[in-house]
Amino acid sequence: GFRSVRSSLQYFYRTYAVEGAKTVMITSSVSGEGKTFCSINIATVFAMSGKKTVLVGLDLRKPKIFGDFNIKNDIGVVNYLIGQKKFDEVIQKTEVSNLDVITSGPIPPNPSELLMSEYTDKLIGLLKEQYDYVILDTPPIGLVSDALELTKHTDATIYVVRQDYTKKGMLNLVNDKYEKGEIKNISFIYNGYNQKGKYGYGYGYGYG
Repeated sequence: GFRSVRSSLQYFYRTYAVEGAKTVMITSSVSGEGKTFCSINIATVFAMSGKKTVLVGLDLRKPKIFGDFNIKNDIGVVNYLIGQKKFDEVIQKTEVSNLDVITSGPIPPNPSELLMSEYTDKLIGLLKEQYDYVILDTPPIGLVSDALELTKHTDATIYVVRQDYTKKGMLNLVNDKYEKGEIKNISFIYNGYNQKGKYGYGYGYGYG
């Protein structure tokens, strides 16, 4: 399933002639829709295709533990944004070749301020210089404005929708933001339950 997501994204980057590093932001309307699961899988399939990939945890209020990679969340984005750690010190290698991870780090008192600061611009700029693909696991777009602020750095946005969980009103909100031009190049991943699937996850993917 995630290979087809990769193909769709690659097609998209070609169509829009995105040069250099490619960025994708993965968001949803609220927590619990499977956004981090999707981020991990999308980052992994890009890395497996031989591309230097980094997965960045930017949901600073509810740090996601990228448990699949056996790494800790002691040091991450927050430490860089407050000037406590250098860029190289926050990057963690994973067991997947070509895949690095930057976790979000300790929960700060001022997440919005940090994400909207010039240090975030600088961080993403540095990542684009070093990686082919930059995958941003962001806060839920329906709850906070920071995710919208991050769209200026991204070529594509993937919005995770979960069956029987995502409220229709949230999709109207996204539609409204799309029409106002606040979100561009948005695609949806539909996280549905597949009764036959062993893990209860079935993915359908469509452009919207």
